[in-house]
Amino acid sequence: MEIKEEYFHLLRRAEQNTSNGLIEMVREQPARLQDERTPLAELMEFILRTALQERASDIHFEPLEQEVRIRLRINGQMKPFFQNMPWQLYGNLLSRLKIICGLDIAERRLPQDGRFSFSLQKGKNLDVRVSIVPMINGEKIVLRLLNNQDSFKSLEQLDFSSVNYELLRQKCSSGSGAVLLSGPVNSGKTTALYGILSLLNREGNNIISIEDPVEYRIEGVNQIQVNEKIGYTFEMALRAVLRQDFDCLAVGELRSMETADMLITSALTGRRVFATIHTPGAVKTVFRLLDMGIKPYLLVSAVSLIVGQRLVKRLCPYCRVVYSPEAAGAESSFLGEQAGGRSAVLYRHRKGGCAMCGYTGYGGRIAVQEVLSMDGGVAEAVMGGAKADDLEAVAMKCGMIAMRQDGIEKALAGELELAELMRLF
Repeated sequence: MEIKEEYFHLLRRAEQNTSNGLIEMVREQPARLQDERTPLAELMEFILRTALQERASDIHFEPLEQEVRIRLRINGQMKPFFQNMPWQLYGNLLSRLKIICGLDIAERRLPQDGRFSFSLQKGKNLDVRVSIVPMINGEKIVLRLLNNQDSFKSLEQLDFSSVNYELLRQKCSSGSGAVLLSGPVNSGKTTALYGILSLLNREGNNIISIEDPVEYRIEGVNQIQVNEKIGYTFEMALRAVLRQDFDCLAVGELRSMETADMLITSALTGRRVFATIHTPGAVKTVFRLLDMGIKPYLLVSAVSLIVGQRLVKRLCPYCRVVYSPEAAGAESSFLGEQAGGRSAVLYRHRKGGCAMCGYTGYGGRIAVQEVLSMDGGVAEAVMGGAKADDLEAVAMKCGMIAMRQDGIEKALAGELELAELMRLF
C-alpha cells in the first residue's frame, strides 16, 4: 500500500508540535477535542479517512522495540500501512484516544475499552470502537470501524442462498424459540444478528438486545450496553430483561452456562430469542451447548435454528479471471461431485486488480453458511446422543446445505476463489 506524501508531512508536523498542551486543553474543554485542528488531530483524521477509503475494518497500532507500526485489516487480511511511527508521537496519539474515550490516561498496566464518534460529513458519523491492551513493548491500540456504509446490512444482503434465506426468515419471523448464530471470531455473526433485528424491527415488536459493546445503533431497538466494571454483566442484564415484557430478545454472545440456561428458559416461554456463540459451525454448536450443561430435551425444545458461517474474500466481479482446474489437481478433488456434472469453470482474482476493487482483485468479503433446523431427524439424533459426524450426516440427509457445499456453489458462481475456500476445510 502506497503512503501519500501528505502522511509524511502530517507525521513531521505532529511530531514537532505534540506536547502536553493538547492534553491540558482537553482536560479543560473536552468538547473541543473533535473540533480542534492541531497536527495531531489532522494525523488521526487522515489515518481514519485513509482506512475507510481502503475499506479496512480495523486499524492496528503495534508497538515494536524501536518504533510503532500501523497495519490495516482489509478483506480479512493484515496489510502494512506505516512502519516507523516515532514513540513520542505514538504516546501523544495514545493519550489523545484515551481522552476521547474517557479512559484513564495514567493506566498502562491493564486493558481498557472505549469508543468515540468521528464526523465524516454533514449528517454522517463513523463510530469507532477502541481496544487498548498492554504488550511487552507498550500499549497496543486496535480501532474497529463501525457504522460505515459497508458494515450494516439487511438480511437480504448477507449472502444466504435462496433456500437458507427462506428458512432463516421463516424461523425468525414466526413462531418462537432460539436462533443461534455461530462462527469463529470475525466471521460476521454480529452483522447477521443486526440483519435479523432490522428485519423484525416493527412498531408492534418490543425488541431488546444485550450487547458488549453496542456496535451499531438501531432506531426502534432497545439496546443495553453491559458494563463489567460496575458489575452490570450479561447475566444481570438478562435477569432484568426477563421482566421487561419483550417480544424478541437478542444476546450479543453466549459466554457462560448461566447465560445459556436463562436464554433457553426464555425461548421455552414462547418468545423469540437470538444470540451469537463462538463455535466452528452449526453442528458443533449443538455439542457446545451440551458441554455447557444444557439437557438434550431442553435443547431440541428451545433451539429452533442454528446458523454457522465463515467469511472469505469476495472476488471483484469486474476483473475476475475465468479458468478451468486441472482434472487431477487438488481443486478438482475438492470439488468432487459438487459440480453436478457441470463443466468445472472457476474464477480467480487478477493480479493487480482494477480501479473498481482498489487494485486488489477482491471486493470485500462474502459469507459461506450452513443452516441447521432443529426438528425431525436432527432432533431425534440429538436426543439419541449422536456423535458430531453422525449428526452432520443426519442434518445433510434432512436437507442442510453444509458450509463447504455452500462455498463451492459460490465458487462455481464466480463469487469467491476456490483456493480461499480450501483454506477453511
